[in-house]
Amino acid sequence: MLFPLLETAVRVEPLQGEGLTNVLHLVTLADGRKAVLRQPKVARDLPKFVVPGAPEVLAYNGRGDVLVEYVEGRPLADALPVSDEVWRSIGAAFAKVHAVGLLHNDVNLYNIIVGDGRATLIDWDNPGQGNPLDELAAFEEHLYLHGTTLPQAFWTGYGYMPDPFLLRVHRIAGCIGWLASEDWREWEQDKTLRPEQLERVRNWRELLAQWLTGQFRTSLLAAEVAVLQHRQRPEDRHEHRRPQHSQ
Repeated sequence: MLFPLLETAVRVEPLQGEGLTNVLHLVTLADGRKAVLRQPKVARDLPKFVVPGAPEVLAYNGRGDVLVEYVEGRPLADALPVSDEVWRSIGAAFAKVHAVGLLHNDVNLYNIIVGDGRATLIDWDNPGQGNPLDELAAFEEHLYLHGTTLPQAFWTGYGYMPDPFLLRVHRIAGCIGWLASEDWREWEQDKTLRPEQLERVRNWRELLAQWLTGQFRTSLLAAEVAVLQHRQRPEDRHEHRRPQHSQ
């Protein structure tokens, strides 16, 4: 038995979530509470942070298995499109975490549960400290992979909107880092992934490469325009005209 608390369980059933790195079970405890048993495919240390707004951890062990409060609702990936009220609650959830200097570090749309006008970030496997712009850019990236963008309502809930150019720089850097990571090889070698999951991550990689190519193409085009402007005849460019002196 993993945890003594599981001895009181009246039901344990596989949970068909979309997690790529955990085996999930839905547990109904004797007192009627529901919990999720999350077991990593590869043993790891649990984070030592207390995260505001995160589901309550009921039990854990040194291997990284964790029994955590079950959150009612639907993953954002399955709930789109959602109302402005939900977007504001998602923004507020991010703001609450960033305000204490932490990042979730895995803000894919299956780790955000929405329902009844509220949002909860789940799967706190890798929280850490860092620049919130990296996380916001990563969230934009995942929304792009699902065919949508961040609406103004999110920024209303978050409290402010960062400089779009700076956010784009962070997104480009994050995209390069993700494409260069070992995630793709590990997923290709993971025999437990369902065919539709494997197809999804392959599509993600292709979309990321296409987006990144488009960003560099846009930047190069802007540079070419600047060069062409610089090569205009001096007499056609006001900033290069000589002062006009009257006789």
